[in-house]
Amino acid sequence: MSQSEHASSSFQIPENWPDRDVSSFHTLGPVRWHVQQRGQGPTVLLLHGTGGATHSWASCSGPLAQRYHVVAIDLPGHGFTRPAAPGARTQQPFALADMAAALAGLLRHLGVAPQFAVGHSAGMPVLMQLALRGDIAPQHMLGVCPALVAPPAWYVSLVAPLLATLVESDAVANGGAWMAQRTRLVRLMLGSAGSPLTAPQLARYEWLCRQPDHVHAALAMMARWDLPALMREAATLRVPLTLLAGRQDRWVPLPSLRRAAARLPSATLVDVPGGHLLPEEHPHEVLARIEGP
Repeated sequence: MSQSEHASSSFQIPENWPDRDVSSFHTLGPVRWHVQQRGQGPTVLLLHGTGGATHSWASCSGPLAQRYHVVAIDLPGHGFTRPAAPGARTQQPFALADMAAALAGLLRHLGVAPQFAVGHSAGMPVLMQLALRGDIAPQHMLGVCPALVAPPAWYVSLVAPLLATLVESDAVANGGAWMAQRTRLVRLMLGSAGSPLTAPQLARYEWLCRQPDHVHAALAMMARWDLPALMREAATLRVPLTLLAGRQDRWVPLPSLRRAAARLPSATLVDVPGGHLLPEEHPHEVLARIEGP
């Protein structure tokens, strides 16, 4: 069962949200996806990272739409992609393989076959999983500050499952949203990314982090992902990859990313000035490398 809906008929998008006028909603199974599409030409797929949303691409989507068909998607639980029904939060596809499978279904529903795929932070592992599954076959993939630095295997197998039980609880999600509304937590967290944000950019993150579903989704992704398994499999990828690193990125440090890139035969690592939020801080660096380094 699937359906497409006007943006106005689903979860309310703030009036000043970037590209609100090209938003649409598509319900497939337990997920009501938020999608933004604009422009004509070869298709560029944009996936944000953990805790982000389509707004992460606000400075990129306009220039891209002058040459490309731009498709930006909110990942499950993030932004305005929400459970399709009350109580469906536990059915959301937060594990990496499950998320890629659900996203592949959405791309088929949309009739989208991207020639270029761009992932910021955790968006890049999702794209890599899609390519490994054969669900996308882009000419080029660009990872912007890609979250490819995996925790140790013992953490994934022993600690993460225990933490998942705690961090995915309603109490933690509601508490995180409460703290985002009443403290400087979001500002302090984003300040550690190494990227200065404008007041409107910061306000969007603060608004998102006041939504319990968004907080829950970010925590669930971090708790359920198995990046070591992805990196082992990713050595077989043959799609040309460019990994764009920010030299001041404190969340995915450049030395650690260099080591991860060395395990990917088709990857080229490029480092530029900037922190973790490069699409918002230096969008020109992203735009210049959509089709290759």
